[in-house]
Amino acid sequence: MFGYIVTNQQELLSNEKRRYREAYCGLCHTLGEAYGTKGRRCLSYDITFLSILLSSLYELPETRNCAVCVRHPFSKQSCYTTEVSAYAADMNIVISYYQCLDDWHDDHKAGAKKRSEALKPLLPGILKKWPRQSIVIAQRLEMLSMMEKRNELNPDLPANCFGSLLGELFVWREDGYEPVLRAFGSALGRFIYLLDAVNDLKGDLKKSRYNPLVAQTAMDYTQALTMIIGECTAAFDKLPLKRDLHILHNILYSGIWQKYRSKKREGRAESL
Repeated sequence: MFGYIVTNQQELLSNEKRRYREAYCGLCHTLGEAYGTKGRRCLSYDITFLSILLSSLYELPETRNCAVCVRHPFSKQSCYTTEVSAYAADMNIVISYYQCLDDWHDDHKAGAKKRSEALKPLLPGILKKWPRQSIVIAQRLEMLSMMEKRNELNPDLPANCFGSLLGELFVWREDGYEPVLRAFGSALGRFIYLLDAVNDLKGDLKKSRYNPLVAQTAMDYTQALTMIIGECTAAFDKLPLKRDLHILHNILYSGIWQKYRSKKREGRAESL
């Protein structure tokens, strides 16, 4: 369900690509310092977006660094971190744990089970630091699991549930930005859930896997997706963002649609 919040690299300028890569490497560096190799393996574009957005919103000072890593062992990579990087890294661990657990339950991938077992001991420490977010994530994912078990075919219910999860993730601090960030994250989560269900529909039908859209295969989802992302961008536009604004726009207006458009070209998404 994650993996949609990415840039459209073709529409970024070279300096913007470098800037995004520095944020991505900064998150990787933070994960490595806090959790070692198993932390770095959780590195996600989705959480990179979270880190960039919150760093921009709160105008956080940046700490710049150059370091080698496993992926680039022969040349130092420039990166930057901010105060929010540690929070982003912790959320990355939590989300990765549940994603691995989901992969194990859905497809019985041995690697996913092993990764979830490696990450599980890290959760109590993160729970102590971020109890509100950790509890909501666990609760909402349990609710999603229950909906899947009862074969819930009203897509609004699981989409709203996942939206609630993502909305909580974007609320780093409980301050004046909280309502807008929660509304933004909630709409983004609902969009991602529905988009993922549309993209996976044909494959899920073939494999007899749960998908809330199985009773609505002939529906046109373009309008619904456009309306939801419209709610998301409307909330986004209320945030006084300046730094990295074009990168954030690139992700929200173009990057998140890429997998969907690719599926359409391949004829695997619904004909809309």
